[in-house]
Amino acid sequence: MARYALGAILLQEGLITKSQLYSALEKQRQQVETVGWQLLGEILVESKLISKGELKAVLKRQAGLYNLEFFSVLSHPSLHSRFKRSLDIVGAIAGLFILLILLPLLAPAVYLSSPGSIFVAQPRVGLRGKHFLLWRFRTASPHAERQRLKLAYEKGNKLFDQAHEPLITPVGKLLRYFYLDELPQFYNILKGDMSLVGTRPPTLDEVQFYTRGDWQRLAVKPGLTGLWQTNQRKYEMNFEEILEMDFAYIDGWSRRLDLMILTSTFFHVLFGSRRDRRRLFHSKGFNSQIKILNVPFDNLSVVQFLETLKSGVVFTPNVDHLMKLQRDPEFFKIYLNADYRVCDSQILMYASRFLGTPLKEKISGSDFFPLFCRFHRNNEDMTIFLLGGAPGVADRARARINAKIGRDIVVGAYSPSFGFEKNEQECLEIIEMVNQSKATVLAVGVGAPKQEKWIDKYKDKFTHVKIFFAVGATIDFEAGIVQRAPRWMSKMGLEWLFRIYSDPKRLWKRYLVEDLPFFWLLLKQKLGLYQPPSFTSFKKPSMNDR
Repeated sequence: MARYALGAILLQEGLITKSQLYSALEKQRQQVETVGWQLLGEILVESKLISKGELKAVLKRQAGLYNLEFFSVLSHPSLHSRFKRSLDIVGAIAGLFILLILLPLLAPAVYLSSPGSIFVAQPRVGLRGKHFLLWRFRTASPHAERQRLKLAYEKGNKLFDQAHEPLITPVGKLLRYFYLDELPQFYNILKGDMSLVGTRPPTLDEVQFYTRGDWQRLAVKPGLTGLWQTNQRKYEMNFEEILEMDFAYIDGWSRRLDLMILTSTFFHVLFGSRRDRRRLFHSKGFNSQIKILNVPFDNLSVVQFLETLKSGVVFTPNVDHLMKLQRDPEFFKIYLNADYRVCDSQILMYASRFLGTPLKEKISGSDFFPLFCRFHRNNEDMTIFLLGGAPGVADRARARINAKIGRDIVVGAYSPSFGFEKNEQECLEIIEMVNQSKATVLAVGVGAPKQEKWIDKYKDKFTHVKIFFAVGATIDFEAGIVQRAPRWMSKMGLEWLFRIYSDPKRLWKRYLVEDLPFFWLLLKQKLGLYQPPSFTSFKKPSMNDR
C-alpha cells in the first residue's frame, strides 16, 4: 500500500522533498487537535509546495495504480446494466427538477442561517478509485466536515449520529431531517460519478486505511442510497458494519434489489424515524427458534449471525436435509447436537411463513461463507481449512478466496478420496493436517449427511478449530468449477430446478421423488396432524449448552 500513497508518488515524481513531506505530515497531525482532519494534498497546495494541477495529475495517477492493482479485468455486472443507468438518468433529471423548484427557497435560508457558500463539494472516492467532488447543500459552519470525521473516529466510527454532530445550523437540521441537503447529488448521478443505489461514498481518508480486500467496495459506483441508508440500525452502525452492508450489496446486486432499496428509501424519507421504530417493534415478534418438521431453526439475520458466531458447529438445513432427517435417526441426533441450524432454502422461508412462524432471513452456506470470510478479513485469529471437492478443487478455492480477501485467510486445503469417511487412516491424516495448519475454522463440503456425520464424529480431535461449517457445494462454487443458479432463481426458490438442469442424472430423483413428500408433511404440520418419527424424542440442547 505504501508505494501507492500520495506522498510516495509525489516523492517519486520529484515534486516535493522528504523534508517537505515530513513537515506536511506533522502539520496534518497537529491540525487534528484544532481544526480537524485535513487531507495531505490540501496541505501541500495551501503551502504552495505543489499546484492544484499537479495534485490533480498525481491523484489521477494514484487512481490508475489502484485500478491496476486491486480490480480484476472483469467488471461488476451492474456497470453493464442499461436498466440501472437508465434509472439513474431518469431519477437524476427528476431530482434536479425538484432542486430547481426548491432552490429559490433553500438558497436564501442556508445563507441567512450561516453566511457563506450555499453548496459544499466534498472529496469522495468513486468507481475503481476515481476521485470526484460530491455536492450537497451546506448544513453546517466551515470546517464542520473535518470536525465531524474527527469525532466519528473518537467515538468508534459511529458515522450517522446526527444529533451530536458539531456546528450544524438550524436550517441545516431541517434540511437533513427531510434529506433535502442531498438534492445536489443528483448532479453527480447525472454525470455518472454516482448511482441512485450503490455503496456509501467513501472519503479519501477512509480509503487510505483499506486492505486489499476492502478495495472491492469500489468495484461499483457509490450511491445516493443503499443498504446502509435503509438499515434500521443506521444510527448505531460503525465503519466495519457499513463495509459489510456494502459488500452484501455488491455480492447480491440485482435490478430487483435496486428497486427494493429505492422503494424502502422512499418510505424512509416520508416517514423517517417513525418507520424505523415501527420496524423495530415488529421485529420483536420473531421467535428466536422455530420448528419445521420437528427440526429447530435458529432465527437469525445474516448480520446477527456474523456478530454471534464465535465458536460451534454450524449446519444449514434445506428441504433435502429435512427429508433425510425423517428417515435417519443418527443424522437427526447429530443435527440436534449442532450449535447452530440456519435456513439454507428459500422454500423453507416460504414454509416458515405458511406455518405462521416466519424466519428472518435465508442464510445459505454458499452465501454466508464468503460473507464470513470478508467479515473476518482483518481478524488474524480467524483462519480456515477447506476440506472437500474433487482433486485440486479445494486448492483452487483456497487461492481464489485469499485473492479476494487480500490475505491468507485460508491456510490449508485438502480434497479427500471417495469414501474417505470409511478410511480411518485417511481421516486421522486429515485431522493431523488441520491441526498442523492451526486453522480455527474447518469448512467441510462433502455432501449431506456425510459431512455432518464426519464433523460430529471427529470434532473433539481438533486442537485449534473453534468453528465447524458443513458447507456442501460451497467449495466447488468458490473454486469456480460449478456454476450457481442465477440469483433471481435462488430468491424465488427455484434453485432446485437449475440444479436438476445442470446435473439431471444425479439430482432428478432427489428433488422430484425423495423430497416431494415434504409439502404433504408441511401441510400436516399446519393442520396439527404431523407425527414426527419415533426416534425424534432425543433431548434438544438448550441455549445454556452452547
